[in-house]
Amino acid sequence: MYTEQTHRFKNLWHRWHQFLRRKFRYLDLWTISIVIGLMVFGCVMVYTASTNMASGSAGSFLRKQAFFAVFASIVMLIIFMLKIKWQSRAYRQFVVCIVLLLIGLLAITRLFGPVTSGAHGWLYLGGFGFQPVEYFKTALILWFAMRFAKLYTHPWYGKASSFFSQVIRMNIWGLPLIGFAFTLSMPDMGGALILMTIGTVMALVAGISPLFVVITIIAVAVLILGLASLVPFFVSLHLLQPYQALRFESFLDPWQAGDAGHQLINSYYALSNGGWFGRGLGNSIQKLGLLPEPNTDFIMAIVGEELGVVTIWVILGLFAVLIIRLVLFGISTKNIQYRLILLGTASYITVQILVNLGGVTGLLPITGVTFPLISYGGSSLLSWGLTFGLVLNVIGCIRREQDGIERSQHGF
Repeated sequence: MYTEQTHRFKNLWHRWHQFLRRKFRYLDLWTISIVIGLMVFGCVMVYTASTNMASGSAGSFLRKQAFFAVFASIVMLIIFMLKIKWQSRAYRQFVVCIVLLLIGLLAITRLFGPVTSGAHGWLYLGGFGFQPVEYFKTALILWFAMRFAKLYTHPWYGKASSFFSQVIRMNIWGLPLIGFAFTLSMPDMGGALILMTIGTVMALVAGISPLFVVITIIAVAVLILGLASLVPFFVSLHLLQPYQALRFESFLDPWQAGDAGHQLINSYYALSNGGWFGRGLGNSIQKLGLLPEPNTDFIMAIVGEELGVVTIWVILGLFAVLIIRLVLFGISTKNIQYRLILLGTASYITVQILVNLGGVTGLLPITGVTFPLISYGGSSLLSWGLTFGLVLNVIGCIRREQDGIERSQHGF
């Protein structure tokens, strides 16, 4: 009896082991380990940063963040295991439907969504609040990858002029521009900047002329340098809300901007208090009612105060490893759609980090953009879970193809 039960157990274990090995053979352990590790760290920092929040206890924030971290991880693994036919007609129709759905949600959010922090950015369904623009960023990556892959001629060169004439066609840019316009009108400057960056980077990766790169860089530089002087003009035309104008003033000189500079000044104090190695976990001073949004937009200021600048650099180093892996996998494949998805996601992560840290350190105006995987927010975590699930699926496809090539070369 004992021997028979042992045999059954071993047989069950062997089948389970084979199942896991078959399903997760091509899973990129580096990527998923970094993503889950950062989410766990985020849960810890959300707990400590929420100590003095008026909207709830630190424990309630931790429970919500932990729940969505687990949920996002499950969603990420499920998407990885899906057999997505990236070149199929059904997939293309699905992407079009998702983009149209999200544009509809952006329109509803802009017209009927409640005003939160001066903008129509949130929708609430059954007590769950989410920002459609967070999901639109990921959908935009899939959209551009699908569209540009059909026009692709050569990874880096090709016929630049004829390709450029095709790239500006409205069947590529029409829907993204509508979504961009709704995002800009909410107003959500940070989200609009990220959408614009994703589109630009993916167009360049797809084969736009290097001249376009130079023109884009010059245009962005002129825009940044000239934007501050045009703030009063934008306010008079209602293109900027008064609170956004105050954010620009606090960006230029927070000590002369009155209450508008309060958040940035306290972010400076937090980073200064922390120094290289921090005051210790849970020992932040600025989170005690001095720094607004300590567990969302400005959570990295609390990380710096409690754990020091060294910890911030470690976090950035982990993201650098993640981004580099996406880039390496992207340039290693001949499939332009895979390449565009991976490099588009890499640009998305990069610009989100830069915009958030730019606001925290005063190098950029405050835009309300959260820090990936660490800031509090179930909607944000879930959107990142979807994004990294798609990334892991693409990497799995690339590794499977590379494995097949190696086996054929060795005669297996």
